[in-house]
Amino acid sequence: MTTIDANSITPLYRQLTQLLRGQISSGAIADGARLPSEARLGEQYGVSRITIRQALADLERQGLLERAPGKGTFVRRRPRPIEGLTRLSGFSETAAAAGLEAGYQVLAAEERDVAPEIAERLTLPEPRAYVVERVLLANGAPVGMHASAIPRWLAEQVRPGALSAEHLAHASLYAAIESAGVVLLRAIESLEPAFAGDDHGRRLELEPTALVQRVRRTVYDAEGRPVIYEADTYRPDAFTYRVELYRQREPTP
Repeated sequence: MTTIDANSITPLYRQLTQLLRGQISSGAIADGARLPSEARLGEQYGVSRITIRQALADLERQGLLERAPGKGTFVRRRPRPIEGLTRLSGFSETAAAAGLEAGYQVLAAEERDVAPEIAERLTLPEPRAYVVERVLLANGAPVGMHASAIPRWLAEQVRPGALSAEHLAHASLYAAIESAGVVLLRAIESLEPAFAGDDHGRRLELEPTALVQRVRRTVYDAEGRPVIYEADTYRPDAFTYRVELYRQREPTP
């Protein structure tokens, strides 16, 4: 989004929020930069001061802006989560390590049919699993989406209520599974760029043609059984992936 559309069904303040957030995420408005005055922003985007104030308040709640009395409104400097690929961790652990507060918007938490690819990855006798779909929030701002599938045999072992939408709105999925005595030992994952598309773009406040990071992960327990299959989508500005590589050398005679 680059302009405000007065004919859109999306409220003007929400459009401005998404527009400014995109400029902050892309670096067009740098960390620590001072935003123009409300009057200047109103002239620039053709909206009222009330709309400007609503948008700025929304961005402040998301942790992207901070106000300094008598000085103005500034882009908040904040660290980005770093996902170390040498350690298997969930979103809440990664966010906490970066000093961010993790949150979730649950879209689905139910048993249902799944695609043949998921059934194959989880070695399911039939294409049916317990599926959890959530929008990931860091300091209230959407940074990614997770779609996780769990074998029914495992879902039945998890304590009652731990996989409900109400519980997963504020809790780690990995912790819920580990509460059943399952040891999450390792994972195999692949990363690739992709276009956000309409649904993911809307939920992650991106244009449909914006690039995102797609991650597909299969998690195995200590007995070698596949216990979680994830199809994850992240905003390109939300995560930095770090891989540690080692070269094994033959001992010198």
